[in-house]
Parts: sequence; structure tokens; C-alpha cells
Amino acid sequence: MVLEIILDPRKAEKFSHILLLSFVYTLVSVFLAVQVFPQQASILSIALITILFIPFFQGRFEQEEAKEDIYAERKSGGNIFTRHKSIISIFTAFFLGIVIATSFVFIFLPFHDAFSLQSSVLRGLASSPETDFLRIFLNNTQVMVLTFLFSVIMGAGAIFILAWNASVIAVYAGSAVNSLTSSVPLPAAYLVGLPSALGSIALHGVPEILAYFIAGLAGGILSFGIIKEKINSKEFKQIFLDAVAYLAIAEVLIAGAGLIEALL
Repeated sequence: MVLEIILDPRKAEKFSHILLLSFVYTLVSVFLAVQVFPQQASILSIALITILFIPFFQGRFEQEEAKEDIYAERKSGGNIFTRHKSIISIFTAFFLGIVIATSFVFIFLPFHDAFSLQSSVLRGLASSPETDFLRIFLNNTQVMVLTFLFSVIMGAGAIFILAWNASVIAVYAGSAVNSLTSSVPLPAAYLVGLPSALGSIALHGVPEILAYFIAGLAGGILSFGIIKEKINSKEFKQIFLDAVAYLAIAEVLIAGAGLIEALL
């Protein structure tokens, strides 16, 4: 793949490298989606981002599963939080790269129909905002479970849901930026409005998205554990226990994010 030669994901470790990789892949995906199937570009672009990143995340999840094997055999490699901290950083850079690239395209390029589904979702949320904690909690839990299941079934399947959520947030931020253009130039509106819009949802958005990252990680390492390990082996038992623990942590984060959102 030409893009893998230019920006080799197998060698990508630094946050800035993943951020750049995600930004470039997103721009390419949106451009191709608009050129090939413009009426379906809003979902095709997410599918293309997913396809481009599958080799990278498959490799990363395999590495994370190997850390579980080492821990099970030697009881070394840190605790459940430190063993996989690098993949959380990678998820964060991947997510932010999509947000920045998508918001850039939404604001500066004439691809007006490229994000029709995302815009439709945001209009639905605006017309019937969910302020009830239980509804928010159940909805976000459903997304978290889907992230986990996609990751278990397809290894890197969680990146589709993460990319979709990133694109929705990007369109939200882009709409906020566009609302400022009547009073300030567009570049200045982008530089000021984008961080402001993201900051306005950060209090509940950060723990919610982090929960999805953790669920994706749990599913990814469990997926490779199922493939590589015997079910009754100590390695698989360690992987299974860590996956359950990560899901429990993710659910606590979902509950906290829902409570914050309901109270705001």
C-alpha cells in the first residue's frame, strides 16, 4: 500500500506520528469517498478510514495480547493499567486526527454532502436532547458493548465505531466554528472555535470516549487470545480476566460521563 510506505503504521509509536497518520488517512478517505460515491460519502469515508487502519491496529492488538502472555508466565510487565497504556495513547491520537481532519474538510472544502449522516444525527440530538441519566447511560453502554463486540469479532472492528464518533464530534465542532464566521475571519474562527467547541463537551466527552477506547482494547486482546491461546491455559485466563476488568472500568467511566452530562 502506497500510504503505508509513506507513513508506515508498523513503525508508528509516537503520538505525533499517529496523529499525522490519522489526519492524512482521513483526508484521503473523505476525498476518495466524495469522488467515488458522493451520495454515500458520509459513511463510505468512515469505512475507508477503517480499512486503512485495520493492518495497523491488528498488529497493535497482537502486541498487546503478547504482553498478557508475558505477564501470565512471569508475573512481570506492570499492572493492568501500565501494561497497555501505549495503546490508549495511540487510540487518542487516532481519534484526534480524525476530528481535526474531518472538521478541516467540513469547514474549508466544498464537500457539502460528505457529512450528511453526521449532520442528521446532530440535528436529532438537538431536537430531542437526552437529559435523563438512565437514557444517557443505557445509550452509551450500548455503544460501549458494540465497540467491544466489534473488536472481539473483527479484531480491529472497534475502529469503525471510534471513527464514526470522531466524525460526529468533528461536524459538531465544525458547525460551532461556522457560527463564528459572521464576526471573525474563517481561519481565526477555526483556530479559536475548534478547541472551544471540543472543550465545551470535554467534561463528559473525555471519560465517555476513554470508555470506548478501553472497551476496544478489551475486545482486541480477547480476540487475539481466542485465536492464539488454549481456552484452559493460564495465558487465556489472564487475558479473559483483564478483558472483564477493562469492561468494568469502561462501565464506571460511562456511568460517570452520563451523570456529568445529565447534570450539565
